[in-house]
Amino acid sequence: IEKPYLMNMQKNGTLKPAGVGKTQITVTSGGLSKSVTVSSSLRSNLKYAKQVNGNVMVPAKTIIQALGGTYSAKNGGIEAKFGENVLSFKAGSSQAILNGNPIRLKTAPLTDKGELLIPAAVFSDALGAKISWDAKWKQADISFGDATLTVVSSETAGLIKKAMQGSLVKFIGRTYWVNDFEGLERFSKLKVSDILPDDKGEFNVIFTSASGKTVKSYPMRSSEVMQLFADRSSLLNYDPYQKYKWSASVWKQIKAGQVSLGMTKEQVQLSWGNPAAKDITTGGGKTIETWGYSNFDIVSFVNGKVILIMM
Repeated sequence: IEKPYLMNMQKNGTLKPAGVGKTQITVTSGGLSKSVTVSSSLRSNLKYAKQVNGNVMVPAKTIIQALGGTYSAKNGGIEAKFGENVLSFKAGSSQAILNGNPIRLKTAPLTDKGELLIPAAVFSDALGAKISWDAKWKQADISFGDATLTVVSSETAGLIKKAMQGSLVKFIGRTYWVNDFEGLERFSKLKVSDILPDDKGEFNVIFTSASGKTVKSYPMRSSEVMQLFADRSSLLNYDPYQKYKWSASVWKQIKAGQVSLGMTKEQVQLSWGNPAAKDITTGGGKTIETWGYSNFDIVSFVNGKVILIMM
């Protein structure tokens, strides 16, 4: 194995990657040899990268271990071993030692929020890694050809979230009133506190109620979120109690989903929702407007008031 620190021999004789990198494995048997190159990447991202005065800084311990090395405190500093390669450095000092030779780091390692950060460029000197900073996502990429690992910053998650949210972000902070949503009390007040994307490309809308309770919606596609806020059957973008000064008895019926004679069109619409079909007929000098619902309920109006209910 060209770089033994990148591979662990298992009890059954198989090899398991021990770090991110690229190494060549040669098997010889009976005078015959066969070589294969193995590239190992890290699927999950590491944390706490940041850019300081143009220098890419990464957490020393987690990166060293992710690259197959060992990390230990020694002589008041840190010693990292990658097979025969040995790197020694100290926080606050730009002087380091690589394989017994002094080298100067691009900037001194520093402690930030309890994490020792080291300039990522040192892994180019020690291991031949390519270091890059993704300005769009504010993250560091360390690679050996097609073997890669990514170290995100404290800003990365927010940037990705904002990109996934797209135009949905405009709904955050808006206030709505429940019409028929998640079994919540009708006409109770909700504020959109966040819209969270998941790993399936769907979104959960997070609301805060008037009492401070957090309410989480079911997962929805982007188009469904837009429809949720546009369709009055689920949420209202106005306070119905302020818009309509109806009696307490009328509101009680509406909240219970009931319709009674004498109700107005607005009251019926709030109680039962939008009809599936409408029909207008004229007879006896009167204009009769009839609403039909998908459950076969029917209500008729004359002069805007209910005169007939069929359920």
